[in-house]
Amino acid sequence: MSLSVPLEKIHSYLSSALIKVLETMAQADCAFIGQESYAGKQALSPEINNAKDTSTRLFASSVGFAGEINGVCYLFMGDQFAYHISKKITSLDDEDLDDETVRDVCGELTNMFAGTFKNSLADLGLPSTLTVPTVVQGKRMAISTAGTADQFRFSFEVDGFPIFADLLLSDL
Repeated sequence: MSLSVPLEKIHSYLSSALIKVLETMAQADCAFIGQESYAGKQALSPEINNAKDTSTRLFASSVGFAGEINGVCYLFMGDQFAYHISKKITSLDDEDLDDETVRDVCGELTNMFAGTFKNSLADLGLPSTLTVPTVVQGKRMAISTAGTADQFRFSFEVDGFPIFADLLLSDL
């Protein structure tokens, strides 16, 4: 990747963006755990750790950005966390929450996260515009970059739940 901005700075912006959004929107306790690279190989969705989260499926949402820098921000979360954070953000009772509302919250969280990250990049002279959020549900998913991008997975713990943010950056 031929960026004038060090990847460490981009990674720092991504982590800061997610933490800021979750703390602001949901008063969530959010901690960065670590990251790993998936460049040029298939990245399966994160496995749910049943010791921390007994979810049976994942919510995965994505928002792309295009301009001076191109890529996609993904959020992966177990259904327990997705319902937990949706309840905090919407103030709805458990019986009033359904998958459609949770998908909307996941999409909006990802939109705010990607927008905050995009704005940090714009401050470095890398402006871009966002795509519309996409949200899917399932048990196992994969993202394959086919060697055309750098991909990184960031692990977080939010209110005791594991969540994951993937960043895919297109080669320039």
